[in-house]
Amino acid sequence: MDYEDLFKIKPVLDFDVLGGKTLLIIRDKKPIVYSPFGVIDIKGYAEEVSWIGNDSFFITIDPNGSELRQIFIWDKGKLERIISDQYDNFSPLYTKNGILFLSNRDGKTIHLYLYDKEIKKLSKGDLPVFSYCANDKYIVYSQGIYDNDIHVIDYEGNEIAEIDFPESEQELPSDQCFLDEKTFLFISNHEDLFKLFAYDIKEEKIEKIRESKYEIVEAVPYKGSIAYVEDRHGDFALVHEKEILNEGFIVGLKSDEESLYFIYSNHESSYNLYKYDGKLSRLTNSMNGVKGEFVKPSHVEYNSDGIKIHALLYSKGNEDKGVIYIHGGPDWECVNSFNPEIQFLVNKGFKVICPNYRGSIGYGRKFNHLNDKDLGGGDLRDVINAIKVLNVKKVAITGASYGGYLTMMAVTKYPDLWCSAVAVVPFVNWFTEKKFEREYLQQYDEMKMGNDEVLLKDRSPIFFIDRIKTPLMLLAGENDPRCPAEETLQVVNELKKLGREVKYKIYKDEGHGFAKVENYIDSIKETVEFISTHCQ
Repeated sequence: MDYEDLFKIKPVLDFDVLGGKTLLIIRDKKPIVYSPFGVIDIKGYAEEVSWIGNDSFFITIDPNGSELRQIFIWDKGKLERIISDQYDNFSPLYTKNGILFLSNRDGKTIHLYLYDKEIKKLSKGDLPVFSYCANDKYIVYSQGIYDNDIHVIDYEGNEIAEIDFPESEQELPSDQCFLDEKTFLFISNHEDLFKLFAYDIKEEKIEKIRESKYEIVEAVPYKGSIAYVEDRHGDFALVHEKEILNEGFIVGLKSDEESLYFIYSNHESSYNLYKYDGKLSRLTNSMNGVKGEFVKPSHVEYNSDGIKIHALLYSKGNEDKGVIYIHGGPDWECVNSFNPEIQFLVNKGFKVICPNYRGSIGYGRKFNHLNDKDLGGGDLRDVINAIKVLNVKKVAITGASYGGYLTMMAVTKYPDLWCSAVAVVPFVNWFTEKKFEREYLQQYDEMKMGNDEVLLKDRSPIFFIDRIKTPLMLLAGENDPRCPAEETLQVVNELKKLGREVKYKIYKDEGHGFAKVENYIDSIKETVEFISTHCQ
């Protein structure tokens, strides 16, 4: 595989299914919709698709990466924009009572709304709503930050029930959460790991359905029982009465009549749509014939401050240089999916480690909260301690989003360790980040990091730019509402004041990540070549 091959790879980014008919969003030159009625290319980037009926469906579009999404309906060949304003509108669902959707239209956070001639807010409170499911009578949604509660309401917004285990998260395992008209599935980590439960609305009764030594992250009703997905430390397993898959990354589990559908990727294949109906079938071909010497990651563990840290390690053997690849979030993890950046680095002679530092998901609630009020502290030490696992002479570091932040923390707090560094869509200044990032992230950061000014300054790389010794590159999106490009420009300006060289790119009409294929590929090539050039 070479860089030009990446233009051939067309991953599935989202899908929906109805009666065996699939809607797909596939990244071509940009993310676009593939439907049974043809390719639908709207100006902007397609992010979500969902069926309404046999010949109509919703499409959610982000015009330019700014996350001010618009909702369209495609109906019998006609395309109509139905919700489009200065707000972020997404996750539409058609019901007989109107269109449900999520939006930040109150200017404060994400809420659940109903559109039926006029728009009505259904969820209450001050905290964000990110997931919901519904039948003709009830709506169930999860609301909160690190202490999510499940709310059951009717279409007038009247609350019928609330599930609130203290200091834990109750979330929905899919948008197909109802087992029957009065019983729904949810997951909860009030016993540390996420386990699967059912709630009977009429009986007001909770029942534990499934538990495991791993976290259960998705579930749907299927053939009179439950199909679910376990997160086995970055390799995912699909289970329905028996184990169907046990490695790679699974997301978007849905059931439709006699079949399960989901998006799947592993170290050697990008995201494809799969179907299971007693046998497993791949329905798309994302790789389009692209092949290479793709390395499968191994699971490793190491000690950091007395804490067991899990990581994925990519190696062909006998490397004398390495890369620490930092996942974002911080509420995310390293997963065994197709990562061309890592594969290119391995092919250029690097050993690559992706550590699940404290605060990562997949290891229970307690582990997920080990970096509370300490972002850029203990989690950074976990990243630094991954160097001993690499056991090589030269080490580079890279990451995106929160991984970009930790990259900048690493080159300012530990300036002598690196042969090169690449920070992708990073933030570097807690004071400006908390002021200019989008609304619900301000809520998240206030809860996760707090407002101690001494701590915020110590954990803001921008105040320690003069310590940087390693060759550094930064990549950002012009319209990023999460880690604004202004964060990258702060670093560039400070380094210029110091008379230092810095390479950077700000991609036009891009957001928090790069949706145009040429920008996505350019960011990979720039990262790999920059690291390789400076770590000979």
